Amino acid sequence: MTTPQPPEPAPAPEAALDAVLVVIERLEREIRAAQAEQMRQVAAAHRLMHAIESHPSRNRSDDDEFVRRAMAAELATTLRVHERSAGRMLHDATELDTRFIATRDALAVGTIGLHHVRQLLDTAHTLPEPRRTEFEASALDKAAKMTPPAFRRAARRLRERLHPIDLVERHAAARTERHIALEPEHDDMAWLHLHIEAERGAAIVAFMRRLALRAPGDDPRTVRQREVDCAVSLLLGRSAADANDPMPDLGAVRPEVYVTVPVLTLLGLDDEPGELDGLGPIDAATARRLASHAPSFHRILTHPETGAYLSYGRDTYRVPSDLAGYLRIRDGGCRFPGCTRRAVESDIDHTRDWQHAGHTSHRNLAHLCRQHHRLKHHTGWRVQQLTDGRIQWTSPAGRVHLSEPEHFADPPRDSAAA
Repeated sequence: MTTPQPPEPAPAPEAALDAVLVVIERLEREIRAAQAEQMRQVAAAHRLMHAIESHPSRNRSDDDEFVRRAMAAELATTLRVHERSAGRMLHDATELDTRFIATRDALAVGTIGLHHVRQLLDTAHTLPEPRRTEFEASALDKAAKMTPPAFRRAARRLRERLHPIDLVERHAAARTERHIALEPEHDDMAWLHLHIEAERGAAIVAFMRRLALRAPGDDPRTVRQREVDCAVSLLLGRSAADANDPMPDLGAVRPEVYVTVPVLTLLGLDDEPGELDGLGPIDAATARRLASHAPSFHRILTHPETGAYLSYGRDTYRVPSDLAGYLRIRDGGCRFPGCTRRAVESDIDHTRDWQHAGHTSHRNLAHLCRQHHRLKHHTGWRVQQLTDGRIQWTSPAGRVHLSEPEHFADPPRDSAAA
């Protein structure tokens, strides 16, 4: 008779945890190797796109910039990512395939991650070409031992040591790149970014703090909230004495902004959200306030049942034709798949060119940002309008992608013709 064997004791939690960590570490190495291989394939795809676009049958000039744009658009639509992300991937893949092969090899064996790679490339490209090889060798040695934030600081210090141009001269050149950007967020919020000189940024923050601390002692807002409210008030043209107003009047400036408001919401009979052009839904109370009291906004009213556009708010600003107004609301922005450029920043393009018998009608017109307008005319990307407001794009590789309208309703008859 066989004697039953006692069950093996469960491994200690410490040993089990170590085993799981070994698996996680192995998977991370495999992920990094896959990312390096993906970069190799992207570089190979770029070379193939160059062969397609430069083929004599295309009857186009062999322009590297348009080849790059065509490939970035192909990647963006294939991976369903923003074109900036695809462009970044294409740029990095090309650099890793030509100038920074050691960095790609380090990614392939897993000694560094993709965040290290991007920080290394970003920093290296601010150095003159002769110093980049020396920078790469030193930076890779540091990256293998550091987290990405620590490596970012180390890479900046290394860059300063190797850069042959004086910091004063570089700062003067960098100042020309200052700009402002608005990034939408959830719940009627947005990030407002200022890319400015570090000293001016520090001075602004200190000034906002000083103004915020002047608020009455019974003010329920936090210091951070008061700092933001002060900045908003001043940017909208209020005086420093009134800068602590948490809801400043928006009429001090007159930007071109469109707010779409359902009629019943405007009348106070419904709480259906409105929409702020480029940023998305806004609550009913905000929509009513903007539509009724803010001269800086174009008011666009929609029918409560059909959603048809009843008014373009012509009393607030110089208004384009009914057709152009309809197209702006229908498209919302550039009609290339995934593009986020708003209609106000885009061209109205004849899908079928005017010189090739294209009509000036809503079925042959669409907004394209300048980048995608040129992509349509100078690369193998082709476009066709469908009857339901959708637009069909065919890539140089033959892949088909659909662009949906932001809003769709057949326009009034007098808006459908030239």
